[in-house]
Amino acid sequence: MRRQVLLGLGPVFAVFLVAAVPTQASAQAPPFETRKITEHVYIFRYVGHQSMFVVTPDGVIATDPIGYLRPQAVTTYIAEIRKVTPAPIKYVVYSHHHYDHIAGGKPFKDLGATFIAHRNAKTRLEALKYPDAVIPDVAVDNLHIIELGGVRVELHYVGRNHSDNSLVMLVPKDKILFTVDFIPIETVQKQYMTDLSDAVKLAADQGKCWDRAMQEIKLPKYEKWGSYDQDLPGNIQRFCSYWGRGY
Repeated sequence: MRRQVLLGLGPVFAVFLVAAVPTQASAQAPPFETRKITEHVYIFRYVGHQSMFVVTPDGVIATDPIGYLRPQAVTTYIAEIRKVTPAPIKYVVYSHHHYDHIAGGKPFKDLGATFIAHRNAKTRLEALKYPDAVIPDVAVDNLHIIELGGVRVELHYVGRNHSDNSLVMLVPKDKILFTVDFIPIETVQKQYMTDLSDAVKLAADQGKCWDRAMQEIKLPKYEKWGSYDQDLPGNIQRFCSYWGRGY
């Protein structure tokens, strides 16, 4: 079970981050809720998942359908949007391709929404052929901008992390940044990334990027942390892409 946590990040941006928390927290919460965050931005939560939707005079930009094992979550999500605005739901953005975030989007598609995801997410979903996941209509690369009803939403790909296709969603006008599954609590975090960056830089200076670095670098301090074995090779690869160019 996963739940998102709101973090205040200084005076500039509010950041919505998906993070793993104990399931008891979700069990104690109401089944769903919708919160107005700013003039344009709302957060919809169903049990342990939440999504952002952006309301404009010309339409709505929604994120992850979150219908995994609960198709009623999707219809409830749409009903909650309808309580806020009658404007059409123009876009649905996938944060990444993982099934627990993107299952059950057909009701949105039936309303005419255009589905957007990173190019790698579209490739993976076409291969996986989930029966209740809508294949993205638009595949994006490093940056994609949606302008709708005077509101700008930026979709940024910042490299491999929780997946190889996670998009960060920025609403500059409202100073809101929405990310999904980037830094799960009690798994690899900032100090891990700092230590790994230092180790990869040393390896890069010795000409070991990429293959030898991926074989040799270990961080025993973190080996018992969640996602260590899964994430380490991709993390090394990413830092080699940076330090291996001599930055």
